[in-house]
Amino acid sequence: GLTDLFGPEAVEKFLVPERIVRNIVVTIDNLPREKLALQQRPVRPTPGEFVAAGPEESLILAAENFERYEPFVQTLVTADAKTLVSMYRGLQPLFQQAYEELGHPNDLFNARLLEVIDHLLATPEPQGPVRLVQPGVFFQYADEGLENLSSGQRLLIRMGPANAAAVKAKLRELQAELI
Repeated sequence: GLTDLFGPEAVEKFLVPERIVRNIVVTIDNLPREKLALQQRPVRPTPGEFVAAGPEESLILAAENFERYEPFVQTLVTADAKTLVSMYRGLQPLFQQAYEELGHPNDLFNARLLEVIDHLLATPEPQGPVRLVQPGVFFQYADEGLENLSSGQRLLIRMGPANAAAVKAKLRELQAELI
């Protein structure tokens, strides 16, 4: 079904098909948390390296970094929300089973999915360049408020404003179909 929806090239390029339902559930459940379970993500890592720009004392999130996410975002936004939600509903018992196996036997995955969509839609939209610091190996947002956001919200910011806006628009479409 995903091949029909996204096309065989996109499925091969972006998705990790092994245990995909379980990995989707794990990822969705973790998006509002501090860290994602990277070894259980349903999508392949974003190609290329993280890009920062500017002198060391005033690094910013580079626009070149946003380009790494564009192919994935384009694939997502071209998917028909009604069809995607219809596929999800057909497989909902599998999603629910995976959610229960993760330690949520009395909770509904669909409720968690809607909660996570709301959480992602609440991601702030930084105005101007996003400043970075590099206290160790990895870059962090210089703004403590941004750095303390959830993993999902930090990812939306890392994608850049245009990509984040496109993802949020698709999330609103999916939300409308799910309700």
